[in-house]
Amino acid sequence: MTDSEENRKSKCQRLFVAAIDFGTTYSGYAFSSKDNWAKVITNHVNLSGGNQISQKAPTALLLNPDKTFKAFGYEAEQQYANLASDDSNNCKKFYFFQKFKLILKTDFEHRVHRKTACLDINGKSLDAITVFTHCIEYIKKQLLTDLNDSVAFTPKLADIEFVLTVPAIWDDTAKMFMREAAVKAGIPDDQLLIALEPEAASIYCQLMYLEPQNESSFRVTELNTEAKYMVVDLGGGTADITVHQLKRNGTIAELAPASGGLWGGLCIDQAFKDLLQDIFGEETMIKFHSDEEYTDDAFDFWQGFEIRKRSLDFDNGTNNIHLRIPMGFMDIVKKIHKIKNEKEVIKILEKSKLKGNDIKIVNGKLHIPTVIIEKIFRETSEKIVNHIKNLLKEVGESLKVILLVGGFSDCSLIQNHIRQTFDIKGKTRVVIPNQCELAVLKGAVYFGHHPDMITERVSRYTYGIQIWPKFDASQHKSDKLVSLNFEERCRDVFFKFVTKGERVSVGFERSYPLRALGCTGGTLECGIFISRTENPQYIDDDDCEMLGIVKAEGVEDGTEIVESLIFGKTEIQAKVWHCRTKKQYSTVIDLLSEKTKYPKKN
Repeated sequence: MTDSEENRKSKCQRLFVAAIDFGTTYSGYAFSSKDNWAKVITNHVNLSGGNQISQKAPTALLLNPDKTFKAFGYEAEQQYANLASDDSNNCKKFYFFQKFKLILKTDFEHRVHRKTACLDINGKSLDAITVFTHCIEYIKKQLLTDLNDSVAFTPKLADIEFVLTVPAIWDDTAKMFMREAAVKAGIPDDQLLIALEPEAASIYCQLMYLEPQNESSFRVTELNTEAKYMVVDLGGGTADITVHQLKRNGTIAELAPASGGLWGGLCIDQAFKDLLQDIFGEETMIKFHSDEEYTDDAFDFWQGFEIRKRSLDFDNGTNNIHLRIPMGFMDIVKKIHKIKNEKEVIKILEKSKLKGNDIKIVNGKLHIPTVIIEKIFRETSEKIVNHIKNLLKEVGESLKVILLVGGFSDCSLIQNHIRQTFDIKGKTRVVIPNQCELAVLKGAVYFGHHPDMITERVSRYTYGIQIWPKFDASQHKSDKLVSLNFEERCRDVFFKFVTKGERVSVGFERSYPLRALGCTGGTLECGIFISRTENPQYIDDDDCEMLGIVKAEGVEDGTEIVESLIFGKTEIQAKVWHCRTKKQYSTVIDLLSEKTKYPKKN
């Protein structure tokens, strides 16, 4: 350990850093003080309950019929189950949301905005930003209570720097959505940092040796300077994968833009639901999950499956896994399939798509051969492994370490498949750090204390703005010719600021002098566009979309300005400089307006 590492001090200007890890299946919070920043305290009793599958709480929200807050986490699940068991059918008046974070997984065909809807368990709709705000507000309140109980004085809100985690594969729109929800939840905008989940995990793995009682045998700092390593963040919803490089000064540079897919633990849940449907039929599964009478049974069953999912290990010679079947589920099976007892289930199995696979029910437990379960996991792990292979081809074979973090990486079947594929002949070491489920959460706290640890990122898209230059027949399409202020101009030209794949340092600013056109009422509105290609020509090319609008007040038509976009941070920023008055105008990049007009495709 170098002297600089030994004496590393927090760069935070506030007394505390508090992080909220808002996950697809589980959420939690953590915090530490500026003076003892490496000692991270994670959520305790306030969010705990259930069977303690996770050190965090289920991302479950229960709202009253008037859409006010009622409960979150295990408490929300239990209260909704109690409501569902009431014969009065009142539960349908309430709003119950689970595993809704994935609606923010946007792409070019699906964009999130302020009016994006979120459906509850019964199909009732509510603005997604309201749902997210309720969750963040509750977690924030519990965090503040825990923080107050942990110190000898009562911290003020202004004493806390907040950090909110988001997947790196999300686009700028989803990041802004989370920021707005957090601000609505009472977190001041100027006290909020957005942390990319695999980056937070990478920072944790570099600094976790400073944490008291952390006896991890691995440190990122053990790697040689300039060494490359991959962070594979496997959560409930997504696999979020990126490649980092350790720089000479101990900072981290991104070498490849974050990528991944919907290959998290929920894929296993869905595959297992499909398996049960193949055995017992679609009608049985629909009734089990939609009939209020069985809500409590359904919660218990899937909690039990979550425990088994994480603890599965077939190296011990086990031939079957055993899952307890709720009595309610068996009641449904008996009614629908007209059987009298458990022994007659064999008739159902013989008629199912899985006949001859030695699946059976014994003493209320479903016995499933390990070969079938391995196949369920294999389909998801193959997608992860293949993606890692493609990334290795892209960045070269000199990768020293693959770090597995996130709750889903706790699963030994996933670990083994990745190890068997890559951790061979000592070429690439696969490492699962201590408390891998908390790596993102604790790393987010570290990021709040040391936001300068990430020094370079790779642009996932080409970013630019729309301009109307003088028409040049040798390079512009004839159908783009327009007349503006008695001049022939070319409309819809994509003016590039940053190219896809370009490496940009944190806070990198690119500026261009421009003349404002088409201003209305002294307001400049300039669209920011993104493209999946390196050299887009027009904003309505097939691979282009509008990201949002930069608004600047006090800019008249014809004004000479310098427009700047700031890259390399977790969110892009913009500013406009008035060349004559030497004033810098405040700008707002609105990425979430449902009224945003996207370019028409030719």
